[in-house]
Amino acid sequence: MKEDRHFNIQQLNVDFGIKDQVKFVEGRGGLPFIQITTEKATAVISIYAGQVLSFRPNKESEDVMFISDNAFFQEGKAIKGGIPICWPWFGGAPIKPENPSHGFVRNDFWTVSAVDVLKNGDVRVQLEFFDSDKTREMWPYQFHLSLDITIGDSLTLDLVTQNRGEQVFTITEALHAYFKVGDAAQVQVLGLEKTEYLDKAEDFIKVCQVGAVILEQETDHIHINVGHDLTILDPVLKRKIQILSSGNKNVVVWNPGAKGAEKMQDLTGEDYKRFICVEIANAASNKVTIQPDCKYRMVTNYQVVRD
Repeated sequence: MKEDRHFNIQQLNVDFGIKDQVKFVEGRGGLPFIQITTEKATAVISIYAGQVLSFRPNKESEDVMFISDNAFFQEGKAIKGGIPICWPWFGGAPIKPENPSHGFVRNDFWTVSAVDVLKNGDVRVQLEFFDSDKTREMWPYQFHLSLDITIGDSLTLDLVTQNRGEQVFTITEALHAYFKVGDAAQVQVLGLEKTEYLDKAEDFIKVCQVGAVILEQETDHIHINVGHDLTILDPVLKRKIQILSSGNKNVVVWNPGAKGAEKMQDLTGEDYKRFICVEIANAASNKVTIQPDCKYRMVTNYQVVRD
């Protein structure tokens, strides 16, 4: 293992480990993972990418998150599954096309800044990401990105962008959540009825959503003028996942379908049947402009709801 703060598992456990609740381990590909165990739920977070990989309430038999068996766990690659952080752009790079799609923070290491057990027994992990010579070659701004991840009966992600420089900058962003489902073809997403969306699979034509969102084929929709209370209905796993959010102007619904999945090395041939991405986002024309010394916050909460 590399001898620095990101990789020194022993030191991370000394600095931030909590007996029987928070443990730092060497995970897949040698990447540093955080294992969290509470009376309410378990979770796994990768310090690489600042990415929640697993969240399972103790009352549930199935994980809320999906991870592909073919996912890459190596530096410079995005991890297919969990909740990747797309930032400071969503989609293709705006300045240099050769830069990574969906930004650079999902392809690099974050820093652990704090781990706490809250009064209600929840565990909060605080991660941060600063600009560097490396990031400024791709995006020439000074910033501080913080991510608070709270694990309890539900999972909360609180992403805050701070402009540390003297120039105004503009971002797009997303919490690219992959939810595990029993059969994607039977899943419905409620809460986007009557919204308009841009259909990326059809040259970004604008379409009005009629009824619940259903995955009938490859789906890549950027919904606009959205509400902030969504529900994923999964009749096979017999559960509902409620998504509450703030700070986002868009919701992206994505599934590559059979043909799209075949083109992706980090998905198995049948993976597309086992997940749906419902992403809290500020994307397309809904860019966020942040003045010097100012911050912008986007928050989402995921909870399994039983009737």
